Amino acid sequence: MKIFIKLVFTSTLFGLLGINAAQAISESNNSNHLTIQVKGIVCSFCAFGVEKNLSKLPFLDKTQFGQNGVLIDINTQEITLALLADKSVAYADIATAITKGGYDPVSYHGVIEGIIQNSDGKWYLVDQGKEQVYHLSQTAELTAISGKWVLLDITLTPAQAEASNAEEVLVSEFRVSHVYELSEPKMQYPQAKFRPSLDL
Repeated sequence: MKIFIKLVFTSTLFGLLGINAAQAISESNNSNHLTIQVKGIVCSFCAFGVEKNLSKLPFLDKTQFGQNGVLIDINTQEITLALLADKSVAYADIATAITKGGYDPVSYHGVIEGIIQNSDGKWYLVDQGKEQVYHLSQTAELTAISGKWVLLDITLTPAQAEASNAEEVLVSEFRVSHVYELSEPKMQYPQAKFRPSLDL
């Protein structure tokens, strides 16, 4: 009887984690979310340890996902973090929190917004709210949107996340998902000044 109850509880918990993750993400603003693909998180016990480590990060919006800003879907082995709009994201700290729990991040996926800038032939997105600079690999598309406020879908490798810091982030894979028009409020912000130091 005890074994049966335990199996029912575990199965129900697995189902709830998967359903809640899908519902919460679909109803949320993805520009303030970061999703990490993690290898090996397949049980609720695994998820609890990693969630505890991640929930200590200071840049999480703890009004979301059960009041700690962390949502783990064991069905897809994905972790979604709710991010504060005015705090820089320390990707290296995220990596440390996950590896400390015994698991390896595979990739980081998110949406960032800011102004596209060029300095000495290198391209950057400057996130005004978080005061963070994203180093971008060269593409012809960036020339056409230089100086404009955009939304980018980005993917970071574990190595890029670990090499990043609170001010600068390396990005080699991205897609422009929206370019704001001059009439939109975002374009009224002044361009940020920065001194890039990291290289792709």
